Amino acid sequence: MSVAIIVSTHGHTAKQLVRTTEMLVGKKENVSYINFYSDENTDILIKKFESNIKRFEDISGLLFLVDIWGGSPFNAANRIIQKISQSYNIQEKVCIITGVNIPMLISIFFSLEESDMNFQKIVQNALKSGRDEIKLHPEIQKEEKKTQKETQFDEFRSISSEKAKKNMNIVLVRIDDRLIHGQVATRWTKDTRINRIIIINDSISEDKVRCMLLKQVSPPGINAHVVSIDKFIRVYSNPKYSKDRVMLLFTNPTDVLEIVRRGIEISSINIGGMSYKEGKQQVHDSISIDQKDVESFMELSRSGIELEIRKITSDKKTDMVRLIKSKFK
Repeated sequence: MSVAIIVSTHGHTAKQLVRTTEMLVGKKENVSYINFYSDENTDILIKKFESNIKRFEDISGLLFLVDIWGGSPFNAANRIIQKISQSYNIQEKVCIITGVNIPMLISIFFSLEESDMNFQKIVQNALKSGRDEIKLHPEIQKEEKKTQKETQFDEFRSISSEKAKKNMNIVLVRIDDRLIHGQVATRWTKDTRINRIIIINDSISEDKVRCMLLKQVSPPGINAHVVSIDKFIRVYSNPKYSKDRVMLLFTNPTDVLEIVRRGIEISSINIGGMSYKEGKQQVHDSISIDQKDVESFMELSRSGIELEIRKITSDKKTDMVRLIKSKFK
């Protein structure tokens, strides 16, 4: 039996990593790549993983190589691991390595050729090579420390009203059905300088495995919580959170509308991704909505709340209301 390798990254990188390694050291069986695109979500990626795994024959272990911790490829692989460990009790021979690079892949390809190859040895060699081959040439002389003024992101000071400052300090409300993934874990958390993420969703909050996985992928130094709408309303006024910078994550506008109806004051909502499903219409490259979504968005807009589309902070804002009016007449 052999070990299967799945390389998965954002964009087209996974394919090029595998192809480059094959060019250098030759092809290997049971090595595949899966690209993840901006118009896909974690559920789609899981289906791609599962379809790929079914094609592997007689394997003793499965190793995922992904680009970043907390990104969608990592999240999808992590959910696959939970399924496998629960069904087949082989958790010790299924794992994920982040930060995939060419030296790491070369090490794995060579390890697969060894007669005494085992899963633990492959993983250890891959980690060592991936780290050791990151070098600097020529060496840079050590410079004196320089004080750098911290960049201020005025846009993200707070989107709560002045009278709500004694309550939770909400600096970003984002609708993104991928929840914590690459864009959120890197660009948004850095630019908003948050220290707490709260995912608000009734059904997800009852799924213990999903909650555990979402908390695992929270960036270092940031606390993550998954709560129901009712629980969020209860904790919103807790003085414990008044000095925190908080990001609220939702999967849909209806849940956002519910907290607004129940007295939570916000001024702006960022829409980052709503994947296509049957009955939905695509209105943007990463956003598909149905009539229920439209009604919720329009009521939020009538409440004076800005609805803007951006994947990352540096993108130009797109007006969600104007987009809806052009697509739904």
